Amino acid sequence: MGDGFMKSARSFSLVEVVVAIGVFVAGVVAAVALLSQTTNSASQRLAVATAQRVAESSAVLVQQLPWTDALARVDSGAEVFANREGNLIGWVDTVSENEGYYIMTLTRDTGTSAVTSNGSEAYMALQLELRWPLRQDGAARVAAENQEVIRRRLVINR
Repeated sequence: MGDGFMKSARSFSLVEVVVAIGVFVAGVVAAVALLSQTTNSASQRLAVATAQRVAESSAVLVQQLPWTDALARVDSGAEVFANREGNLIGWVDTVSENEGYYIMTLTRDTGTSAVTSNGSEAYMALQLELRWPLRQDGAARVAAENQEVIRRRLVINR
């Protein structure tokens, strides 16, 4: 009897094993959930940082456009796309929007243009708007109210 009692004292019961496995699985599930949240947060921060870089580089490119080209782009309502890496991939008439992740539009900032003595504009204030994501998982365009937005004001001189 002494030997049988000693064996059971050194071994685990089925209930103890099931409880231990349950605790282990709960810990693994919690760790995976935390990792998923961390990954999503990191990818969001990366998307925002890339969007800021795209907005700044786009503003510089627009300010370098000749006056007539800038007017044509603003008045046409053309959209510019950038990929996930932040590289501009062209105006809507030269590239498929399916390649884009960020979408940029330029509009006049009305009421802020200076007029010279001969009646022409001396400079033009613009509103650059960058939105993302353009598409989610290859589906239809994401509605504007569900997109992140960065806006920049910029001025181009005649």
